[in-house]
Amino acid sequence: MAFTTFGTNDPQTVKIWSKMAYREALKGTLLFRKLLGKDGDKRAVIYRHKDLEKSAGDTIKFDILMQAKGAGVTGDERQKDNEEAMVYHQDSVVIDQLRNAHAFKRMSQQRTIHNMRTDAQMNLSDWHANKLETYWLRAQCGDTSLTHGQAATTPDAAHMSICGGQASEAEITSSDYITLDELDYAKEKALMADPPLRPVRIEGAEYFVVILHTYSVTDLKLNLGIGTYKWMDIQQYANVRGLKNPIFTGALGVYNGMILFESPRIYSPIANVYRNLLLGSQAAAYAVGSAYDSADVGTYGKLEMSWHEDVDDYGNEKGISVGSIFGIKKVVFDSADYGTMTISSYSKAKR
Repeated sequence: MAFTTFGTNDPQTVKIWSKMAYREALKGTLLFRKLLGKDGDKRAVIYRHKDLEKSAGDTIKFDILMQAKGAGVTGDERQKDNEEAMVYHQDSVVIDQLRNAHAFKRMSQQRTIHNMRTDAQMNLSDWHANKLETYWLRAQCGDTSLTHGQAATTPDAAHMSICGGQASEAEITSSDYITLDELDYAKEKALMADPPLRPVRIEGAEYFVVILHTYSVTDLKLNLGIGTYKWMDIQQYANVRGLKNPIFTGALGVYNGMILFESPRIYSPIANVYRNLLLGSQAAAYAVGSAYDSADVGTYGKLEMSWHEDVDDYGNEKGISVGSIFGIKKVVFDSADYGTMTISSYSKAKR
């Protein structure tokens, strides 16, 4: 008869390994976990919607109340019949399942000193971390080939800053590198947008978050573009006033109210052009559903990641599968990006 020789799918084992896999997956993300807000934190770069963690469904719709812009009334002017209507815009995030698995046979375990169950958990956690961070940045940059949950959307013109003052990404030339001046221009455009990007508040001060492709970081260090400021200016203001918040850990530095990070996952829409990012509050929406359906949640609980061990061929073939149900998207209200400014620049490998 078939029997399990390493672990089982009993509820306690599932809970332990599922939580371990999810924890390791979040730890494995370089930037996502830094910028993911805690419950209800609307000033975080990535806002976590928790509705689907508690109830059924695959879509969360969320609103924003636009700031009032009316002139108001003065003196004894009549207020009646001159009220300003409240304007709401809506967006939604859709969740979908993503899974992967490892399978091996009894003799594979016999031939190695490794604990293949533990190795599978770590490897699949790393895989999920890479997917989560990649999906987020592809959505944030506007890579429309991403269709997990819902299709990503291209940046709108009002939320694109193109280096060299070019009219489109197709017109970018080999001299249109990223510079600190270009970051200043992007920040200016972000503050003047309608509605303006709101910075993240950290330790009593306000910052935007900038994520640059690895090639663009090298361009800044080598000062390849014609700019007023140089790499030393970033280092000069890095960790000013002894900033302790974990978000600064691993940052390239701080410049003009912008915390700079590096990622090789920044999207390239055309050859040698990269959509670097300037992000503010609620630039992205993230939602997680229960890893188990209503039939199983009573047994396993509401876990963020599923863990399933499979045994076949009378115990000789074994497999481990992990998965999660989540959605991640760039926030868009009224067909305009909210909290995101892309900075398109020329760059390529230097050697």
